Amino acid sequence: MLIDKKYVVVDLETTGTQFKNGDKIIQFAAVTIEHSQIVRQDNFLINPQQPLSAKISELTGITDAQLSSQPVFAHFVPQIKQILQDAVFVAHNVNFDLPFLQAELQAADQSTLDNSAIDTVELAQILLPQAPSFKLADLTNYLNIEHLNPHQANSDALVTAQLFLYLQEQLRHLPQPTLRLLKHFTKSLIRQTGDFMAAIIDQACAKPQALPDYLVDVHGLVLQKPRPLTGSLPKPSKYPTSTAKKEKLFDQVISSRPQQMKMMNFVHRKLEQKSPLALVDAPTGMGKTLGYLFPLSYYLDQGKPVIIATSTKLLQQQLLQESLPLLSRLRQRHYSATVINSAHNYLDLDNFYQILPLDTGHRPADLLKMRLIVWLTQTRTGSLAELNLTNYQSNLFKLIVSNGHRQSGLFMQYDFWHRRCLNAAQSDVIITNQSYLLKNIDLDLWKSAQVLIVDEANNLIQQSLRPQARLQIRPLKDALKKTSDILYQQRVTIRSFFHQSRLNSWGHNDLLELDNRFNEVRQQIQILEADLLSNYIKKMVPLSQRQQPLDLPLKTQQVHTATLKTLNKLAQILQALLSKLAYLFKLYQQVADNSVVVIDQIMYHLQIEYQTILFQERQLEEVLASLSIWQQNTGLIVHMVNYNNWDSLSLTTQIFDHNLIMDYLQEKFQTTILVGAALAYQHSFHNFCQQLGLTKKVPAKDHLLLKRDYPLDGQIQIYLPNNTPSPRKVLEFDEFLPGAIAKLLLQNDCKTLVMFNSLQTLQRVYDYLQTTALDNQREILAQGITGSAQRLKKRFALNKNAILLAANSFGEGLNLSNGDLSLVIISRLPFEAPDNPFVKAKNNYWQQQGLNPFKVESLPTAARRLKQEVGRLIRSPSDHGAVVILDRRLATTKYGQRLYQELDLPAYNQELTLPEIALQIKMFLKTNF
Repeated sequence: MLIDKKYVVVDLETTGTQFKNGDKIIQFAAVTIEHSQIVRQDNFLINPQQPLSAKISELTGITDAQLSSQPVFAHFVPQIKQILQDAVFVAHNVNFDLPFLQAELQAADQSTLDNSAIDTVELAQILLPQAPSFKLADLTNYLNIEHLNPHQANSDALVTAQLFLYLQEQLRHLPQPTLRLLKHFTKSLIRQTGDFMAAIIDQACAKPQALPDYLVDVHGLVLQKPRPLTGSLPKPSKYPTSTAKKEKLFDQVISSRPQQMKMMNFVHRKLEQKSPLALVDAPTGMGKTLGYLFPLSYYLDQGKPVIIATSTKLLQQQLLQESLPLLSRLRQRHYSATVINSAHNYLDLDNFYQILPLDTGHRPADLLKMRLIVWLTQTRTGSLAELNLTNYQSNLFKLIVSNGHRQSGLFMQYDFWHRRCLNAAQSDVIITNQSYLLKNIDLDLWKSAQVLIVDEANNLIQQSLRPQARLQIRPLKDALKKTSDILYQQRVTIRSFFHQSRLNSWGHNDLLELDNRFNEVRQQIQILEADLLSNYIKKMVPLSQRQQPLDLPLKTQQVHTATLKTLNKLAQILQALLSKLAYLFKLYQQVADNSVVVIDQIMYHLQIEYQTILFQERQLEEVLASLSIWQQNTGLIVHMVNYNNWDSLSLTTQIFDHNLIMDYLQEKFQTTILVGAALAYQHSFHNFCQQLGLTKKVPAKDHLLLKRDYPLDGQIQIYLPNNTPSPRKVLEFDEFLPGAIAKLLLQNDCKTLVMFNSLQTLQRVYDYLQTTALDNQREILAQGITGSAQRLKKRFALNKNAILLAANSFGEGLNLSNGDLSLVIISRLPFEAPDNPFVKAKNNYWQQQGLNPFKVESLPTAARRLKQEVGRLIRSPSDHGAVVILDRRLATTKYGQRLYQELDLPAYNQELTLPEIALQIKMFLKTNF
């Protein structure tokens, strides 16, 4: 039994992470727990007989001078063994601390430990499924555990002990059905962590306990009881058109902003006039969200719902968690809202329930199952984003996400996606993302709303530089081969299972039929590959260009009828194959309760490959839909990574303008208002409408161009270093960039946002910063590396001197840090990469219309992005800060000067070196804070 024992929570500080490379322990700390109480703390420094690196000394606060007078490790062995005698060893990442300690004991010719060991990282991953991170410092912050000296062993051991006690209590108080379900997977946990959990589960389940009223047990899964959502009841209200009336309402809640009020009145008029389409350009930091929400609330008072489409999930959360509560405070009235995105963002309970008993033989999958089981007791939405994972691409996720088409099942009453749709239909406000709305414009879900607000509408024109659908040959063929191999190699096992289950519906003939289907698909793929190679690549790409990855943009008119027939036939054959596989899975479900482990594993792996084939078949359908005769505004890109490998082919569709969609939106909604901080270019909506593909002119009365309420002189300083290499010298600039950013960050201990054009460059700079003193001094957050976007936003807001390395989505509409962002570094002007195949195709599109792509697309798009990036800094009249742009093209080229004119900022300083700029920023911030 591992409960009611003595637990000793250990933390080590070492000279490095590799004992085999000569690293040694420099600090040992232990906290003893008995009867759920901390009863003893031990801590001693150890002489490693080697100098500390500057990084370790900075990280731990331990110096060579402190260690030089201390005894060596062997001196402390009797004390360590006495402390750990008859105890369970506990650590945060036990597979580091325990092996390192064992290695030190061996090196000192001492016997190693035989203690049972528990890992608090795994316990936290299971019991705190929505934690933003499982680093010790992040968990203590998440749980409000005071952590005085991170990276000092005595402090770390103490907070780990407090965390361990907290996690025990969390486990004991889980519902008993949840505990019993968890116990099935405890053997997958490292060391004796699972045995510890199992012992507590047995103890907690010894006496039956009823579920709390807010939970429900559905076939062993404990869920939050659904709460019906209703919209607000109609209430007579009159919109306050005058400034005085608005100021009376806003008193002591928000300050009065003339331009924001102007926007409110404009939106109110457009709703009253039922204008089909209106455009609003509102400067960053002006409060545009409230600028449309406030007048919308009077429309909602009539019992009429609205749809708000944003560009990112982060903006959706900002609306839900910040903007709508502020509106409720102003109006003294609650407005219900539901966020709805693509179905695959939500857990399918039936799929999860079916996967639960399957023995995957994969420890991370079992750990994820346990985490999801606990999460189900907490979530009301079923949105997998609540787990704050960086990657949702694991095989398990392929099998448990919703496809949005479930019509029946054991959990239908509780199905998250179904409930989400029902809630949305009853909500005052439906919040969605632009991409989902445009791809699913015919959903019944939107029918109840007559008003659509598209926030950060400049993102609409960016849709033309993203793939709409992509058929990839390699993943499809790989999944087909794996499926075929499994079925052939396990044919006897599968037939025997169905025969023994007395369900003789699957036999030799079924396998033969499937084999024929596989052969048909392979042959059709070969025909498609030959067609693409002979009729397009060989005819349209010169031989000299074929030794590098190929991107061949085509207009729909250039796609041969024979190619379309080949694609259609491939889709039909794939559908037949998928239907046959689905029949096999249906048979398995009929007898799954009497299944055996080997069959469960076979079906698990078949279902993973099935999902890949299904995904590629749906992509193929979307490609075909895009190439229909009705879609004249789309193109096709034939991509080939390796000319000598036919399987490296892929087909991607691209939409060039939204003319048809915009027409459809105006038919579907009574009023559509496009809002953004960067719609206008050269003080006009002409370019925005041109890029969007609007053929009907929007009347001037439906335009609103707003200005900033306050001057920026004195609030913001802009710098261009005088000694930076040109980004056109790629190697030189890439070598310069990480060091330049580090210099600015090392000299200024303020909250900083660093913007990048590419995630590859971001990764390279992040890796470099990890090697500097900044890694120990400040929290470095990086998009796509250190957590989900939602987690990064939260961490950045909480930490006063955090560094956030980000791209694109963090430059749109977000209020990142409640006024304490002080420095924005822009690594280079935000032009799209000219070798991007989507950029090439779009450039061809403009050229075919007799237009200059740089003037119509590249320059205006870069101006919009730069405006958004700079706009993260000054969000109110009280904000101060500096912007450093590390791209001198802003000063040395005519287009750079034109870009800067669009920003409407004070003149920049281009006379100083980087060190001089860093010093000036330090002085400026010191003066203003």
